[in-house]
Amino acid sequence: MRRKISDISKVAKNPSKSHQFVVSNLKCFVAGNMRVPEFSNASSITLSQNEISFMLSKVFENGLSFEAYQTQVQKLISRDIRKRFAAYYTVEQGIQFMVSVVKEYLMHKEKEKVVLADPFLGSARTLTATIKELGVGKIEKVWGIEPLSLPALVAYAALLQTTGGRDDLITVINGDAFKEIPKTMASPDSSSKLPKADIILTNPPFTRWKYLEKGYRDYLLAVIEELGYGRYITRRETNLQILSMFLSDYILNDDGLLVSVLPASTFYTLYGRGYKELLREKYSVLAVIGCDSGSSFSEDSGFKEVILVAVKNRNWSEQAIFTKLSKDVERLAEAIIRQKNKPKSIKRHLFNVNSLPRFLDINWLSLIDSGELRDVVVRIFKQGLKNKTLGYWDEVLGRRSIIRGIEMYGPDFFFVPNKYWKVVRENKDDIIIEHINDGHELSLSKQHLVKTLRKPGLYKNMIEAKVETYMLSIPPVELNKLPSDLQSYIEWGRNSKTARPAINAYGKYWYSHVNKQIATKKPFGQIFIPDKIDLRFKSRGVFANYTNTETAASKNFYIVRDKDEKTMRLLAAWFNSTVFLSILMLLGRKISETWTRFLMNDYLELPVIDINSIPDKLTHDIISKISNVLSRKLPPLQEQLMTDYRYSLDIAILEAISVTNTDEIASTLHQAFANILV
Repeated sequence: MRRKISDISKVAKNPSKSHQFVVSNLKCFVAGNMRVPEFSNASSITLSQNEISFMLSKVFENGLSFEAYQTQVQKLISRDIRKRFAAYYTVEQGIQFMVSVVKEYLMHKEKEKVVLADPFLGSARTLTATIKELGVGKIEKVWGIEPLSLPALVAYAALLQTTGGRDDLITVINGDAFKEIPKTMASPDSSSKLPKADIILTNPPFTRWKYLEKGYRDYLLAVIEELGYGRYITRRETNLQILSMFLSDYILNDDGLLVSVLPASTFYTLYGRGYKELLREKYSVLAVIGCDSGSSFSEDSGFKEVILVAVKNRNWSEQAIFTKLSKDVERLAEAIIRQKNKPKSIKRHLFNVNSLPRFLDINWLSLIDSGELRDVVVRIFKQGLKNKTLGYWDEVLGRRSIIRGIEMYGPDFFFVPNKYWKVVRENKDDIIIEHINDGHELSLSKQHLVKTLRKPGLYKNMIEAKVETYMLSIPPVELNKLPSDLQSYIEWGRNSKTARPAINAYGKYWYSHVNKQIATKKPFGQIFIPDKIDLRFKSRGVFANYTNTETAASKNFYIVRDKDEKTMRLLAAWFNSTVFLSILMLLGRKISETWTRFLMNDYLELPVIDINSIPDKLTHDIISKISNVLSRKLPPLQEQLMTDYRYSLDIAILEAISVTNTDEIASTLHQAFANILV
């Protein structure tokens, strides 16, 4: 296939500007009498007569630097294509840090020449910055792969300029790394084999798995398995950046350096466990660095991101630095690469990822933030696990002790009351509802209603939830066999389109999908944990809710079930203690700067108080203290710290765990927690 300049401009929001980019990038070839680049193993570029005339009229018009083009090219890519390809390029601070790490690494290695590579090239900003710092004399080869033509052209031109026209050093492939690398490196028939890299500097695509076409997802998994990484794929529904890291490992030489921008979720999701296993087996993880300003190292990405620094040599180092990027990037890079005499200021940030306790290995991001809080929580956990007063959830309570609530399609139909109907009277066997606009009344039998917690915000200030919401549980029978008022309500849901999501998803018995879930999941319990929470707790006074009888809940909650009343109250105390809330702060999946989320498997990995190891006297003390506040309206959490009721509850919890110096630890815990909430 031969690709024209007009084809390249199709990816751009502004074709005229994209032509200007092409013109300006071709300027270096025209001025230097160099050949127009032919992208290896991909498409060459030809120009129509009209395009040549356009080039001649515009070639000297634009005077911007290549650095500016490398930055601006992503802005020219249309929004849909940019999202599809995750074309979000590394910010300047991240580039400076990555270059500094390479510089220190090569000072340590003292290698004469190196192969630089980026299998997810973008506009090659990181590679060109590195070459400028090292000098062309240190480069044996530089290569990269970029699926979008316009950034690929910019990348080639920038690399050509940076190397002083040394096109013999450069290979830029305009294609898909997951197709080009197996074709050029894994295939014995390849006629243009790429060299393995000594240094990989990359910012791989973070495209969500569900946004990829099924055929392409199947292809990706097949390729990664063929390359030998099948055992590291922990789930078939994985993340693209995880597969990108397996591909990067395939092309990296032993003793080679990997520096990569990655979403923070890489180090706390189930999908990332296989990659963490690979790192432990083959690499020395030298650093995981968080972003000091904002959350992302990629421009406009919106992801919470980190930079991973690792050497493909298990014996390089036993310790990794987990911290945020400082302004003095060179000093931080020196501390990361240097194996001895690390400054005292960095020592508290050192961890061995091969010997982390299980609760910290859940989320490596916990090692970056919350130093004071982390230290006191680790102290508590170590003593509790040693004393066997704390255990991991799946071992203490069992995997069946937690279940997700009910998912429903059309909540303003299935929940009663809702934005259209209010409850005007509740009788022994039914409730009377009234339409808010026209006053029409209907009677709904409690035979078809289940009391349910709807959303966490309704129960945020009181541990014992006052549940005033029902959900409809209608058996899968013909509509005419249901009570007439219920038939009328169902017809209203259909005609008002409030029930459209359920109708589209479930067909004839759409009104019964909640009933079927109740029959199979049995989503009833007495402890209810929200699936996500604002870590600032600005408007929340409690975390977990409690009911004195078994109740159902929506999918916004995880339900703890199948335990006796004494255990339920003890767990209500544990889940609302500052000790447990510190776990959330430390180990939660930070989906933004303030919001955190736990999935069911995350909870099963967490330590919980071992209900079987606590003496009856201490159990009674904890239950007594939580019972005193079950029905009390509590202020936002920050206002509760160091209050008598919260402090005494935490002391009772710490005594049950058999922690030494309970007063000191409780005080430190409250202060550390308060510092984070500010």
